[in-house]
Amino acid sequence: MKQSVRAQLQRYWDVRATGNFAFGGTGGGLILASAVAFALGERPAFALAVGLGLIGLGLFCVWLEIGKPWRSINVFFHARTSWMTREALIVPPLFVAGGAAIFLDPRFIFLAAVLAAVFVYCQARILHASRGIPAWCQDETVPLILATALAEGTGLFVVIGAATTPMIAL
Repeated sequence: MKQSVRAQLQRYWDVRATGNFAFGGTGGGLILASAVAFALGERPAFALAVGLGLIGLGLFCVWLEIGKPWRSINVFFHARTSWMTREALIVPPLFVAGGAAIFLDPRFIFLAAVLAAVFVYCQARILHASRGIPAWCQDETVPLILATALAEGTGLFVVIGAATTPMIAL
C-alpha cells in the first residue's frame, strides 16, 4: 500500500503556536529591558520574574500544541539541525541565570539577558526556516522579530510600572 502526502501551504498557525512566539518574544524582550534598567541603576526583579514567566507560558503553549505531549523530550535530540532544539536547550540556563539574578546576585541579570537574546534569536530563526509561510522566509524576518521582541518587552516594562524617567526616555 502506497501513501502519498500532498504538500500544502500553511495558511495559519493556531493560537498555541502563536502563543509561544508572542509570550516568548515578549518575555525575552522584557528580560533585555530589565537588564538595561539594572544598568541604569534600577532593581527590576519583578520585571525579570514576569519575563521568565512569559517565556514559560510560551513554552507551555508549545507543549499543548504537540500531538503527543509526553514525546516532547524528543525536541532535545536535534541540536545540529533544529532551531526549535536550540531554543529548548537555551531555556534551562536562562531560567537558572534569571533565578540567580532574582535570589542570589542581581548582576546575573546580564547573563540572563544574553541568554534571552539567544532565545529570541532562535525563535526568529524558527520562523525564518518555516517553509509553510513564504513571507517568513525573507531575510528581514530575523531582525524584525528581534526588534519586535525588544519593543514589546520594553513596552511591557513601562506598563507594569517598573520604569523610571531614564528608562522611559530610553
